[in-house]
Amino acid sequence: MTSPAAQTSPKPKSSPKPKKQKAPKTPSGKKATAKQALDGGRKAFAALTKAARADKSLDPKTPKNKPFWVSTKKMGQQLNRAQKGLAAKNDDFFKAIGDARSTEQQMKINWQLTGSKNNQVIENGKKLGRSLALLRTDFSKEAARKKKGGDLTQAEKQQFAKLKAQQTALLGKIKTLEAKAKEDKALAHGLGKIAKRANKIAKAPDTLDAYLAALYLLDQIEGMIYGYDYYVDKGWRADWIDVPAWSRDWDAVYTDFVATEPYEWVLVDNPADIDTGEEFEVAEMISDPEIDAIEDAAESEPIDMSEGERDQVAEGQDADPAVESDDTDDDDSMEDDSDDDGEDFDGDGEDDADDEEEADDADDDDGDDEGDDDDGDDDGDDDDGNDDDGSDDDDGGDDDDGGDDE
Repeated sequence: MTSPAAQTSPKPKSSPKPKKQKAPKTPSGKKATAKQALDGGRKAFAALTKAARADKSLDPKTPKNKPFWVSTKKMGQQLNRAQKGLAAKNDDFFKAIGDARSTEQQMKINWQLTGSKNNQVIENGKKLGRSLALLRTDFSKEAARKKKGGDLTQAEKQQFAKLKAQQTALLGKIKTLEAKAKEDKALAHGLGKIAKRANKIAKAPDTLDAYLAALYLLDQIEGMIYGYDYYVDKGWRADWIDVPAWSRDWDAVYTDFVATEPYEWVLVDNPADIDTGEEFEVAEMISDPEIDAIEDAAESEPIDMSEGERDQVAEGQDADPAVESDDTDDDDSMEDDSDDDGEDFDGDGEDDADDEEEADDADDDDGDDEGDDDDGDDDGDDDDGNDDDGSDDDDGGDDDDGGDDE
């Protein structure tokens, strides 16, 4: 008989990693109206663009820099569109801010390809994001609907069901790309983040908080897919996600929401609290005419990228260990806690779009950096995207050439 000491014991499960805790948000004492927030964002964008143009290492003609300049072109266009929509008090304001926030996510991912650590560009990128977060979560139709409260209407339940089905389909597409991206750490990292966000929507409860959080989170998903498009190697680029085709249906849900949800325009003049750490004031003196000129130049500048240059950028990031993630603790990252503002799926008052990522870290018993998916497997689901080739979005979303969306 085998003694108890000689018996093989099952390998004990490693202790879960402690869950990251976000400090609760506290008001800074500063406030801003919609116009003040938009003006602050436009000034931050002007300061970002000015600093980038003064940096010779960020030459727009250098292939690895071109994706970043493509996204600044789009950003200039959306900020201009938002300004006009706010002045006219029409729905284009809401759509432009949503598109700008998506473009912001794309810009932050494209920034990683430059390899630059230009602090002026990075800090102004964060300030731009903070102003957009305030506009999106305090001066939007989602914010007005949240304030109204109550249960989801039957129409909202139907639209939410569509979003869930669309994100479930996206997760399926992502799975087919996983094997192709295994050797590309940066792309695998990005695909895993996209999949976790899509899964968050797919498994969300049928509550008002979750529905509105899903609408906010779609901004990130779309921007991520556009951003990681430049990371895809030539050999399987045709398999990558066609963003306009995939986002057409979920953009239709958002367009319907904006068209049917009432809004009292007096709300844009009611100052909203700016949280500590999410201030966006730019110290640099930049006049309004200069801001207009920088924005117009960014919007109109042609950024042409050949297939050969795309191949070069994708291959270059494969071999560059610095291009691995877009985490907030990287010294070359524009990522900021404000990027998750509004994504309160459980209605507890805290932004929790990354809750499943934190849980995955705790559940990842092998200590690697893969991260378990919420669907129970450990595949680090990937995402799909489309080329930034300037093709028009039929769904009313952003072109990747910076063209106006209707």
